[in-house]
Parts: sequence; C-alpha cells; structure tokens
Amino acid sequence: MKNTDSIRQMRKAKGLKGFQLAERLEVSAARVSMLERDEERGAVTLKMMHKAARALGCRFEYRLVPEVNAGPAAAGEKPRYRLV
Repeated sequence: MKNTDSIRQMRKAKGLKGFQLAERLEVSAARVSMLERDEERGAVTLKMMHKAARALGCRFEYRLVPEVNAGPAAAGEKPRYRLV
C-alpha cells in the first residue's frame, strides 16, 4: 500500500496535478508547490493542512499519541519527588 500521509503523496494518489489542487484551494500553482515544500520542512499551518485535506476529499487529523512506557509525565501523572 502507498504511503499517503502528505499533501503531495495524496495529490498524486488522487491523480491530480498541482494546478488542479490549486484550483480547488483557490490559490496559485506556485502556492501549492510552496505548501508541499512547507509541509516537508514542518512549516505548514494546521489551518492550511485542514484546507488541503478538504480539497483532496480527505479528513485531517491532528493527534497526540502517548508513548508506551514513557514514564508518569507521559501518562499525565504528576512526577513524584523524594524529599532528601
């Protein structure tokens, strides 16, 4: 199965060219190119990710997933301190 967790990968999986996604987003084709590069470098906004997902017929999810065995702070518990 293809990895489709980025805007560019999903756009290609849907068979869309950059200018076609640009039309759906009502932006320029250059802006779509910038958006895809911004996502790669971690500089895209959540608002734009949501907008791009809708334009691609997808749902955007932003989640925090706790690490397994990451200690009490990761589980939301207060750390215990030992008085010396």
